[in-house]
Amino acid sequence: MTYRKPSKKRRAKTRRHKRWTWARVRNTILTILFLVLLWRLVSPGTFSSVISWIGFSSETSTGQYDGIDVSKHNGKIDWKKVANNKRIQFVYIKATEGKSLCDHRYNRNIKEARKEGLKVGSYHFFTSRRSAKEQFENFRKRVDKRQQDLLPMIDVEEKGNRGCNREQLQESLREMMELMKAEYGKYPLIYSGHDFYNKYLAPEFNKHYLFLARYGGEKPYIKGGGKWNIWQYSETGRIEGIKGKVDLNRFASGTTLRDISY
Repeated sequence: MTYRKPSKKRRAKTRRHKRWTWARVRNTILTILFLVLLWRLVSPGTFSSVISWIGFSSETSTGQYDGIDVSKHNGKIDWKKVANNKRIQFVYIKATEGKSLCDHRYNRNIKEARKEGLKVGSYHFFTSRRSAKEQFENFRKRVDKRQQDLLPMIDVEEKGNRGCNREQLQESLREMMELMKAEYGKYPLIYSGHDFYNKYLAPEFNKHYLFLARYGGEKPYIKGGGKWNIWQYSETGRIEGIKGKVDLNRFASGTTLRDISY
């Protein structure tokens, strides 16, 4: 086949087409970078959540964590393997919920975790649909204070408290905290979602130890002053010995294991 050298006109057209194509690619990249930067400035939490969702999150077993919290939803846990992870300083285990519910894995979890040398505490899932006294009695019957390394904790979330106004919720929570202090010697920690806490509990409970969940990379802040002590920064962590996802938690600067221990 005879090769014919392209004409000058055709070569010039080809060069223009290439320049035009690269210009489009460059402009597209710059537009994406601009939108990402804008999104990051306007909504950093949302941006980080998306990054996490598509698989670039460090909030897994490689993240910076100090402890975990578990319940029956984490299935049967191999506590020996969990205890081999020397980064885990504490474990909170769900014990009870409401007036009469008990997590069916609680007894095994706390027994096996302590057997492996882990520092453990127990928590109650609080609901405004039951009285503080009823819920305290449920917790007291199930949670032996002699088996606790850590202060007890009350989990107060939107789930279980929908329809309860701010004043009613605070009054009921305050009553249960006083009952727990009388029984266990110290006030319990308060666990809550970042937004829920600031809307319903701050600043009245800011003096207590606070364990707040906020995902997406942004640290919690406390409305009305005060500080958080533990940050649940991920609900999608991976730990050897636990199948599936697990909550990962880290201490605030200035908070140590000693602060939440007996």
